[in-house]
Amino acid sequence: MKSLLLLPFLFSSLAAAQNLISVNGEAEIKVIPDQVVLSLGVEVHAKLLDDARRENDKRVTAVCAAAQRKGIQEKDVQTDFIQLGMEYDNDGVTPRYFYTRKSIVLILHDANRMEEVLAAAVDAGATHIHSVEFETTRLREYRDQARALAVKAAGEKARDLASAAGLAVIGGPVTISSAQYGGGSWYGRGWYGSRGMAAQNVYMQTGSDSGGAQGTIALGRISVTATVSMQFSIK
Repeated sequence: MKSLLLLPFLFSSLAAAQNLISVNGEAEIKVIPDQVVLSLGVEVHAKLLDDARRENDKRVTAVCAAAQRKGIQEKDVQTDFIQLGMEYDNDGVTPRYFYTRKSIVLILHDANRMEEVLAAAVDAGATHIHSVEFETTRLREYRDQARALAVKAAGEKARDLASAAGLAVIGGPVTISSAQYGGGSWYGRGWYGSRGMAAQNVYMQTGSDSGGAQGTIALGRISVTATVSMQFSIK
């Protein structure tokens, strides 16, 4: 008898669960980058390992000094990757030379100075430019703005879809989940992607809206994006 009494409630719950509409809302905010992370490399070859190591250390010290002369603070300069090794002839036995590799990460708080810092680093002894990453230090703020816009867009989409089907949305969302996404705002990568930094959820769009960037690199704008998934009751 108890199982029979539960049947009407069960059918009612199933019917209510079916009267839902699921939508995704997306939003994008474009901002000018205010920070650039440069990943540079210094590679030296020599017949003796000590010679390669000393020359590499000399160049790395010179690159760091050049960066600081360009106004980069000591805390924004760091050695990121170190590798020592030997290169062999085709026979796989005869040593050709020793090599030493080091990566240096520089953080610029003035994106417009990127080219002059790169030039100074190369002049000082950097042999590789592994990556150039454009970032914003206000990412959390822009994410919140994009998420709010995505929620609004999802609500509008749900009402439009329901109306087109001759239905109506009842009240607010019954479920909601969110996620940020976007491509990496970097160019290039070397030495096996050595930096390993968690990329900001942004991507770079170069073009005419460069925000007054100087030099031959158009900084463009970073697109901070957000998406939400929501469900609404409909009738």
